[in-house]
This record gives sequence, structure tokens and C-alpha cells, in this order.
Amino acid sequence: MLTSYQDLTILLTCTEPLQTAQIMADFPAPWCICGGWAIDLFVDCPTRAHKDVDIAILRRDQLALRSYLTARGWILEKAHQGRLFPWREDEFIELPLHTIWCKDPANRSDFFEILFNEATPTHFLFRRDPAIMLPFNQAFLQLESGLPVLAPEIVLLYKAKSPLQEGNRADFETVLPYLDLDRREWLKAALARLYPGHPWLNRLK
Repeated sequence: MLTSYQDLTILLTCTEPLQTAQIMADFPAPWCICGGWAIDLFVDCPTRAHKDVDIAILRRDQLALRSYLTARGWILEKAHQGRLFPWREDEFIELPLHTIWCKDPANRSDFFEILFNEATPTHFLFRRDPAIMLPFNQAFLQLESGLPVLAPEIVLLYKAKSPLQEGNRADFETVLPYLDLDRREWLKAALARLYPGHPWLNRLK
């Protein structure tokens, strides 16, 4: 459970993820900030504008999430192929659906996205290829600030599908100097499996 973010060095410039983290602070299952904000928080420096905050949870915890947020006044909708659909009570969402839009006009942070992730009891599974995995303690990181973030190598692997998109390219360049050997090797192996010849492979050598 998160209790305080007073020690964050980028507190004043990262209000959106902080507000979303405070909303999720009492959720009784693993969660973390993912997407572009996870990169900026990992390097402890805001580097670009972000359209929203993305939160990763495990698919198996989705009904607990639904109860947790609806009890706090949030409206939750399934997002798929550019359309929104109601999320019915007790409905367990299966693949390929994995995105939930969370809206609450009465809240200061009035919108964020939830992304469902696959898992075994011990490992995080990459949704686009479940043979690509990482132990939970390496996939969900706890920063010194107390904020949980998805490991940058996993964030980049999702972004690698569109390497020329400006935000994805910027996030790769931002975090590359911060990736240790283990993170680089994991990302190289995953990219080689998914996207042979990917433009980021040479940069990771």
C-alpha cells in the first residue's frame, strides 16, 4: 500500500501520475504505472507530455478492481478497436480485450486507463507473446519514491510495435542510458523474437 509521495523529486511536474497513484493506493492487488509515465518516473525526470496515465494490473484481479473503483464513483468502460462498451457487473473480460477507460468528472484526475496483463502465479507474461515473460519482482518495480512502475524493458517492448511513433522513439532514447545489462539483454531477446530486424536492436548492443 502506498502512503506518501512527499520525497518525490519531480513532485510538482508529475501531478497526474501522483493523483492516479493516490486513487489506486488502497487497491489490494498488484498494480503499477505503465506507458510513457513509467519511463519518466523510472529516470526521475519528466521528459515529454503524456495524454493520460496508464495503470497495469493482472487480468485475474479485474473484478476486484471493478468493485474498488465503482465504489469510489468511477465509471468503467471496455475499450476495443476505437469503441467503448459497458462493463457489466460480474463480467470477466477475456482476451483480446485488455483496456478499461476510467472516468470520474468529479475527481481532480478525471480519466486514466487500466491495462490488463496476463500472468502465471510467479511470472508476468507479455500479452502479444506469452512465451516472453519476466518474474514479478523484476516486472513490477517499486521506486524509491514509493511509486510502482512497470519495468522499462517491458514498456519498451510494447512500444516497439510502432518504433517511429514520436512518443515511442522519445521514450526509447530517454531510458536507453538507464538500462543495465540484464534489461538490455532481455529486451534484445524479446525484440529479436517478435520483430527480427527491429531498428532498436543495433542500439541495444
